[in-house]
Amino acid sequence: MKGVILCGGLGTRLRPITYTLPKQLIPVSNRPVIFYILDSLVEANITEIGIFIKDDEDIFKNTLKEYENKNLSYEFIHQSQPLGLADAVAMSENFVKDDDFIVVLGDNFYEFDLKKLIDDYYNSSSNCSILLHEVDEPQNFGIAEIKEDQVLAIEEKPKNPKTNLAIAGVYIFDKNIFKGCKEIGPSWRGEYEITDSIKWLLNNDYKVTYNISESLWLDLETSKDILHVNQHILSRLKNNIKGLINEKSTITGNISLGENSKIYNSIIRGPVIVGNNTIIENSYIGPYTSIMNNVKIIDSQIENSIILDKCFISRISNTIDSSIIEKNCNIISQGSCRKINSFILGKDSSLILY
Repeated sequence: MKGVILCGGLGTRLRPITYTLPKQLIPVSNRPVIFYILDSLVEANITEIGIFIKDDEDIFKNTLKEYENKNLSYEFIHQSQPLGLADAVAMSENFVKDDDFIVVLGDNFYEFDLKKLIDDYYNSSSNCSILLHEVDEPQNFGIAEIKEDQVLAIEEKPKNPKTNLAIAGVYIFDKNIFKGCKEIGPSWRGEYEITDSIKWLLNNDYKVTYNISESLWLDLETSKDILHVNQHILSRLKNNIKGLINEKSTITGNISLGENSKIYNSIIRGPVIVGNNTIIENSYIGPYTSIMNNVKIIDSQIENSIILDKCFISRISNTIDSSIIEKNCNIISQGSCRKINSFILGKDSSLILY
């Protein structure tokens, strides 16, 4: 079985960050979202992977260097226009050939054991298997109607949903799905919907089965979703101190501190993760904060935020909260500012607060 990860979307609801960084590469707990997907595929013994991207191959290549020495091979498949999931699945035929394959949306976070989905797929002699998750607002998702071990019907964003079982962005297909992708037309949104391709399978007597996930699953559409996953992962953080913490600093809760990083005269309330070559001085870093490499934070207060590489934050006496700060950003206060500040800053931004 091969793997396909779909990363060709525009991520418009996460702009301005996604102007320069695909949302699948936004780090949570200092690891890009796509790393968690790759790890889950490798754990399920999927080692041949096609990654759909738009036009940002260089940044994906640079990020994925960590996987070059692992038992994993991947290739990029370019999708110049995001015309829907069924369009991407159809484009994967040359990569997949006659193999079965698992498709994962690159902007989803899940903790389901994919090996169980794969084992059940083979044990049931299915043509397609999908992962489902109960949701509170089913009208916003593709929804499945089930009976016993099979899917009976699927509807995309129904006005009157018959169940609350949303399709959770993980699919297993055999080669028959390519027939379904070729037979459908675009939806009212102008996209080729994977739900229509699966409905084609159902209407032509192919077998579609399912698993229901009861663990965390999120479609990472907004900064709130990204920060929620960051909190979830950090909640299990263990102490791992490789850098320096001076005796005038106060540490409570768990902290991971990278190599050559230094904390001076500061208060850290974990869980907090700090990358390599980062300096924190005379500052307060509160729970659920992820700080990456080569960052400098002086005389500032931050909590529940994600700070990417090479940022400089200085003299922010009131709290930066629930923020995502892209690479090479400068935030400097020249005077007083609001009690709590929240930012979503794109790469190379400079922000001066008066």
